[in-house]
Amino acid sequence: MHLRYRAFIPAVLAAFLVSCANTPTPSQPDTTAAAPTATAVGEGPEHALQKGMTAEAVKQIMGNPAEIKLMVTTTGKAEVWVYHRTVFGHVEQVQVGSQVIKDSTSGSDGVVHTATLAEVPIYKQAVHKDLETISLLMFDGKFISQKRTVEKQLEYQ
Repeated sequence: MHLRYRAFIPAVLAAFLVSCANTPTPSQPDTTAAAPTATAVGEGPEHALQKGMTAEAVKQIMGNPAEIKLMVTTTGKAEVWVYHRTVFGHVEQVQVGSQVIKDSTSGSDGVVHTATLAEVPIYKQAVHKDLETISLLMFDGKFISQKRTVEKQLEYQ
């Protein structure tokens, strides 16, 4: 029975990596997933996972997945459990434009004269975020492998 798994696991792993590579990354964070965390990129609970852990043990560490993708196999039940998390990076104040302040006065000749008094910079906060997607390959209720993708995002507030 173990020989069957050894021969099958590379094929399932290859299919898993291909399916993950073809899955588009969401442009907005998934609000159904766990709350955003302040951990650094790649320092989440998934590092505690060990090959062969049961589905229950994985859920104790990671929580319930945001989505489960079923994979077609002839030798067992394969699933990809997907988790989303937002990791907040640094915030900086950046100039995004400027506003020109002008003054208009009417001269004694009745002509309106406009003068530029100042140019005031407009600032906003730039919030750097990493949207992480953790995909776990589960086969017959056991953890096999994981893949992490990161999408960088910049928001102005």
